[in-house]
Parts: sequence; C-alpha cells; structure tokens
Amino acid sequence: MSPSTHTTTQSFPTRAVYDRSTGRLTVVVDALPAVVDDITVTASSKRIHLRIEREETTFERFVSPPVRRHGFTDDREAVYNNGILTVTVGTARRFRR
Repeated sequence: MSPSTHTTTQSFPTRAVYDRSTGRLTVVVDALPAVVDDITVTASSKRIHLRIEREETTFERFVSPPVRRHGFTDDREAVYNNGILTVTVGTARRFRR
C-alpha cells in the first residue's frame, strides 16, 4: 500500500485488510467526528482516494492494490455508519498488453 498524505496534523485511524480467498480489500476508517457530508471516496483501477474535510482540517489517504500486478475492479462499496467508514473493493490481476 502506498503511504498516506496528511494535509494537517489530525489523522484518522485506518486499517486495510486483504482477503486473498475472495480477492477483496476492505479499508476501515474511524472517521469520527466527521459527518457523511465531510467524506469523499473515489476509486479507480489503480487506487482508492479517501478524503475527510471538517472545518479547517483535511485528511487524505491513498490506497493501492495490495498485490503487485493487480488492480481494483468495479465491485465497490462504501458505507458510513456510526463514525466508521468501511470501503470494500474487489481486486483482479491486470492483463499486460
């Protein structure tokens, strides 16, 4: 996984878990005290971008596929519940051309 970038000193605890048997990566962020309108999640085939903006504080994290030569699939879900952001993304081997 790629390193995090924090634009301020505040950070949010984050954990990424890869399940090889299902090919899915789950990223869990303790985002309290943010509300759902403070959170932006984008995902491409090469990375997940998490951004939390609250008042004068911005937190960003980029997550790459956990296995080399793999990319993220369109199998994606993000849920924010009780201050916990859970992002689950499928992975698959990228084919060379």
